[in-house]
Amino acid sequence: MLRNLLLGLSVIFCFARCSEEVTTTDAEIGREYYPIKIGNYWIYDVVETRVSNNKYDSTKYQVRERVDTVFRNAADELTYQLVLSRKNRADANWGNDSLVLVNKSLSDVLRTHNNFKTIKLLFPVQEGKQWDTNAFNILDADDFSYARVNQPFVLHNITYDSTVTVVQGEPNEVMLDDRTEVYAYNIGLIYKNFTVYEYVQTQGVSDKNKVARGLRRVFKLNTFHAAE
Repeated sequence: MLRNLLLGLSVIFCFARCSEEVTTTDAEIGREYYPIKIGNYWIYDVVETRVSNNKYDSTKYQVRERVDTVFRNAADELTYQLVLSRKNRADANWGNDSLVLVNKSLSDVLRTHNNFKTIKLLFPVQEGKQWDTNAFNILDADDFSYARVNQPFVLHNITYDSTVTVVQGEPNEVMLDDRTEVYAYNIGLIYKNFTVYEYVQTQGVSDKNKVARGLRRVFKLNTFHAAE
């Protein structure tokens, strides 16, 4: 049943992506939450914390995403290639890490990294709207939803007037799954929290004060450059 549902959704998505009829503006459906153009780049300050047996080890580094090229893929879709780079110190040189492919249509934003395609945003952006980010890959379903649409967000003492939060995690008794992304209008991703902690189990009972293993990465926008 689930497989049939996903197949049906794929057909609907394909129809929406292939249609050339434009009935609403980018602003109305929220496409400007993900601006993409050759020359655009984003630099993020990242704090990564790995946990093992309730011992925490944190590192800091920077990540840059730069829109490098654009081309038509085999399905004749406009495809943007982003170069992901990393450096461990502000005064160090960037070292290329990997490539990301992005397809932005009237219906969604698809992002392919390490051969896995995910749905990052689904248009139109609406409060409470939900979708399976893994609808186009073989991974288990992972539902995302919108919250705080068109609401302000403060980061580094800067207020972004219009943002949307993508809620991704769903904590339970066994683990903390706290994943969120915040996108700002005409800028893109400004904040990302990826926290997945597995609690210590004692006789089948979770101790939420102790983490057996886990990973936390927090991305905060440092610089956004919009190409002319």
